[in-house]
Amino acid sequence: MEDFYREIYAVNGITDLKFPEHYPVSRLLGCVEVVGCVKCEELASWEAVPEGVRLEGQTDFCWLCEQPQKLLVPFEMRGYQGVYNLERKIHEAAIRSLVPVKGPMPVKFPLPNPQDPFSLKPGSISVGFSYNKASVVEKSEGLSAAIAGARAAATQFNKKDQNLVSNTTTNSYSNSTSSGRPDSK
Repeated sequence: MEDFYREIYAVNGITDLKFPEHYPVSRLLGCVEVVGCVKCEELASWEAVPEGVRLEGQTDFCWLCEQPQKLLVPFEMRGYQGVYNLERKIHEAAIRSLVPVKGPMPVKFPLPNPQDPFSLKPGSISVGFSYNKASVVEKSEGLSAAIAGARAAATQFNKKDQNLVSNTTTNSYSNSTSSGRPDSK
């Protein structure tokens, strides 16, 4: 993923990136403000955001995130990848130790239109776009490889989630069919 972000930021001329020496596991690291969700094609066509941001979306739907903050001391957490509510006591403790993160290229997405209840919801941006306006940056070999790697990683998580659901369903079915009743012969 570091190669992916090196290539993505380089599109906008940012080459001096600092990555963590270690990546914590099973930790709450911080938070972002989610300001919207759009289809990948919409993000790729959205001329109001930097080219690197448009190239970053590699899944069917993309969260639009602003104002990253990190915890001074990451909280140990157990759980699964995904979106879920924090317990109130964890939330209250975390809020007290959040500090803003200064990224190399802060992004501010255009505000939704208050008269349009569908503004910045999937499908809303495409009304004003023709999809042939998608990214016009000529992709270097490194950028193409980084994008392919990110897509493969996203696909891997999707398959893992599907396998988990499939295994859970299979196990539930197996358990319900082997309920200790004698076989009928």
